[in-house]
Amino acid sequence: MSATPAVATSGVLHAVEHLSSSVVDFLAQATRELLQGGVRQTVVYASHGRPAPPRDLPARFDPRVRLVPIERPSGRWHWAFARALCDELSARPYDAVHLHAGKAGFVGRLALGSLPSHPPVYYTPHGLTGVHSRRALASLLGGWLERLAVYHACHPVGCGHGEARALERLTRRSASVLEDAVDAAYFELALTPDSRPRVLTIGGRGDIVGARRLAELAARFHFAGEPVHFVWAGHGESRLEQPLAAAGVEIVGPLDDCALRTQLARAHVYLHTSRRDARGTGVSRAMAAGLPCVVAGVPGSHDLVSHQLTGLLGADVSALAEQVKRLLDHPARARELGDSARREARQRFHPQRFRHALLALYRLDVDRLPAPDSARAGAFDLPAS
Repeated sequence: MSATPAVATSGVLHAVEHLSSSVVDFLAQATRELLQGGVRQTVVYASHGRPAPPRDLPARFDPRVRLVPIERPSGRWHWAFARALCDELSARPYDAVHLHAGKAGFVGRLALGSLPSHPPVYYTPHGLTGVHSRRALASLLGGWLERLAVYHACHPVGCGHGEARALERLTRRSASVLEDAVDAAYFELALTPDSRPRVLTIGGRGDIVGARRLAELAARFHFAGEPVHFVWAGHGESRLEQPLAAAGVEIVGPLDDCALRTQLARAHVYLHTSRRDARGTGVSRAMAAGLPCVVAGVPGSHDLVSHQLTGLLGADVSALAEQVKRLLDHPARARELGDSARREARQRFHPQRFRHALLALYRLDVDRLPAPDSARAGAFDLPAS
């Protein structure tokens, strides 16, 4: 087995089986930025399974990205995936193969090991961050599979620093980091806070721990007579609505990007209470908007903000409440922290930075890439029959 270096842009092949919302978000974002660099792309994915692909999956991607669904024969998906991956590499030239999520990563690396040659291979698990990393690392089977597959050369890539560290422990190889980009519009957002102090939290689906944490914190402010308005922007399932409504928290979601920017502009403080959003997409957007952030001290939180420099950390509800009140009572300090957060976000999360990081990761020489063509970039010619 050998990996052939990329010498000209032939495209990037993405392969994924576990189409969770976070994986789809990452792929849609990555393919969009690579298209801006003139890079053609294909996404091979399982058309059935758990979770099922989103119904609007084709609409999530630029039409120039070629989507190749794989049917799931009963009990034989792994063979179908391996065959589709090898067939795709035989039919078209690629500069890089990026395997996403655990099953696709493991099966894909084994399948590629059977080929006489292949492009460089990259692997992102999309799930070794935060609290989930402890479960993954504690899994004997998961660790054994990773160590078995690592003998087939690949370059590990984490979606955050925590995931990269977990990958390095598992694979014993240096891992790259690709943090999610934030839409450029967030960096241009002008903050116009409400007259009444407003604290915004972005909540995820089923995040009962984050909802209860916010409800308890809001109740403390209410009983102390503090006129602070708390907002939960996210899914309002019944088990989440009950504690939030009882504490007087407003539920306004889920929101599209435009509506979310409006909510961020009206807020005084962004509060991150979730244990599920280990990648911190809410925090990165708030940082890009220049909003001071208070982040729960959960696994991965130190990767999101630097305490006292670009945000504030709180180990429990009492500490979070104290940090929020400190920012509301000292607006000058809040503005200073928000300005520092925006500068940090521009260096880490700006789309242009993400695009350059992808090109560098895949070793594509941007100076030699053809200018993007709106009609052709991303499209592959079918081989002659």
